[in-house]
Amino acid sequence: MKERYTYSDEEGLSGKLELTQKETRVIDEIGLDKESLQKLIKSQHFAEGSYALLFELLNDDSPLVAKVWKNRKRDSERGANESIALKLLKLKSFNIAPEIKGYLPTSTILFEEKKEGHPVKIFNKDIIDRLAQALAYLHSIKLEKYGSLLKSRKMGTRMNYFNDGIETLRRLALPFKDQKEIMGLIDQSLGKMENEAHLAGNAFKDNSFTLIHFDLNPNNIIYSEKDKILVIIDWEQASAGDNAMDIAKLFLKSNFNLSQRQEFLEQYENCLGKKDSHFQERLGVYEPFVLINSILWRLRVLRDAPQETSSSSEKEFYERVKNNLDRELISLRNFLKVKAEK
Repeated sequence: MKERYTYSDEEGLSGKLELTQKETRVIDEIGLDKESLQKLIKSQHFAEGSYALLFELLNDDSPLVAKVWKNRKRDSERGANESIALKLLKLKSFNIAPEIKGYLPTSTILFEEKKEGHPVKIFNKDIIDRLAQALAYLHSIKLEKYGSLLKSRKMGTRMNYFNDGIETLRRLALPFKDQKEIMGLIDQSLGKMENEAHLAGNAFKDNSFTLIHFDLNPNNIIYSEKDKILVIIDWEQASAGDNAMDIAKLFLKSNFNLSQRQEFLEQYENCLGKKDSHFQERLGVYEPFVLINSILWRLRVLRDAPQETSSSSEKEFYERVKNNLDRELISLRNFLKVKAEK
């Protein structure tokens, strides 16, 4: 989708860097000093994400990426969260994510190895099977509590996790209560989801969680022609949660058709270390969940859109967000219609 939401940088990326002694040692190990780092982030970035700019540097002939969040204070939690996720993945020898090389919390700058490749555009059988195997391995990482990697996580069952997620969606919807038609659809859908989850109580009684990426869109799934491997990037939304939530997000953002979904699920469930007989039940409940989450994100983007766009690309971005919002609202109406007919 290549959707990009560029926030204004209140401090300015070119502002003076302040480094602690520990951070100075981090950049020294990478082969930088304060002045060269400042010069790097004033140079032309090679890629841009929703919240961060990416700069390339060489370290002993090995390319590294400096990921610099656009708004240091507002996005500091995203940077810290990604650094924790990458450290955990390194500890678990998950080698299809970039290896973290250092993090500067005061400047919200993360250094990681550069993975060469291109975003997956076509999900053929080979790519789907590779992705299913990779995600099955990722979801074999067992965590006893759920929630943010940065904060105290909660003990509880998958039903507790689901209920907390529903409350989060309701809170995110509050600023849009004046949009009565959309909020009516969302409120009805949340009620349907709660009913389905409680009817499938056995599917949610487990208290086992895993690391989830929660942003598995095609731009974050890179294929390396050189190494013939998939690489998953952008871990800033990672958390401890239900693996079915991760797969629901993948299916939504990658527009998997029925055949692709079946191929993925067959390979994924075969590769899971422990059989999960209720996985597809939870997946069915989480699919409207991630749809509503995406709709609320689009509403926030459009609410904060400037009165006049500054470029044709910015105009195209907001038009794309609006078009995808309309498409997702149709999907939400279809969800309610199908459920009503059952």
